[in-house]
Amino acid sequence: MPSAGRVVAVCASPRTGVPKPPQPVITVGAQGVEGDFHAGPVNRHKKAGPPEPNRRQVSIVAREATDAVSAALGIRLRPGDLAENVLVEGLGDLSRLQPGDRLRLGERVVVEVTGQNKPCKTLAVHHTDIVAAFTGRRGVVAVVIATGEVRPGDGVEVTRTPALEAIDKEAASL
Repeated sequence: MPSAGRVVAVCASPRTGVPKPPQPVITVGAQGVEGDFHAGPVNRHKKAGPPEPNRRQVSIVAREATDAVSAALGIRLRPGDLAENVLVEGLGDLSRLQPGDRLRLGERVVVEVTGQNKPCKTLAVHHTDIVAAFTGRRGVVAVVIATGEVRPGDGVEVTRTPALEAIDKEAASL
């Protein structure tokens, strides 16, 4: 998996749903993208039961995945169409990222992956088969480690957890 890429677009919306409009810059605060519906201390995706901490403060999607799904389904997905906060390229489809891996976005922002982002039925506004097409490659969700601004053109660097980094090195030597 490549360890460096770049930010293609940054998106935010005070409302739930798709799309999240692209912005010239986003400010990533301690609990997510400032002004974004999904920022805050509580997981707003959870529909029932007691509140739980927000482990989905920032969502990141790969352009490689949106391009592949667009081509397969004959549609044109634009930045923000998956309600992502950050669209990146150069890192593959992000399916190999695991909880604990970190991404540096731009100069200062660091997020820690908490899991793969599962495609939801909200995306079906784009195509009836989109949920199946994005299964396993919709990107990742993360919590904020270091705050700052992110804009299109910024670099992205991946730091794997030590155990996964060792596995990557072993696989590369085969």
